[in-house]
Amino acid sequence: MYKVSLEDKKHAIIAVKSESNLTPEGIHQANDEINTILRAHQLSQFHLIVNMKDVIVFKPETQKEVVAHQEWLLQKGMDQAAVVVQSNVAKLQLRRTAKESSHRSETHFTEIDEALTFLKQKNHSENPNSLA
Repeated sequence: MYKVSLEDKKHAIIAVKSESNLTPEGIHQANDEINTILRAHQLSQFHLIVNMKDVIVFKPETQKEVVAHQEWLLQKGMDQAAVVVQSNVAKLQLRRTAKESSHRSETHFTEIDEALTFLKQKNHSENPNSLA
């Protein structure tokens, strides 16, 4: 399952916290919640911080959904993704899914603070929907 929230209004950062047991249903739930935030705050561009510290490995059916999820996020206007992940297997799977979804703006971190600092330093001047 996922927990989704607007992490930082000023920098248009949406936070997603993943549980260790990722499922396709959980990914669909996260998409619904992200879509609600995008509509409520009228965001056409945003950054995403994903906390996957507890995730060790994806099941094959979940990996397919992660690819679709990344494609959907890009269509919705995701600019940068900062993923906090510690499992080397999960990192390899994320690299594979990013390649399959043509997602070239994902950076991996080991700590949440590092990831947030990275996203806040990204240039938002081209983002007309930034809530600054």
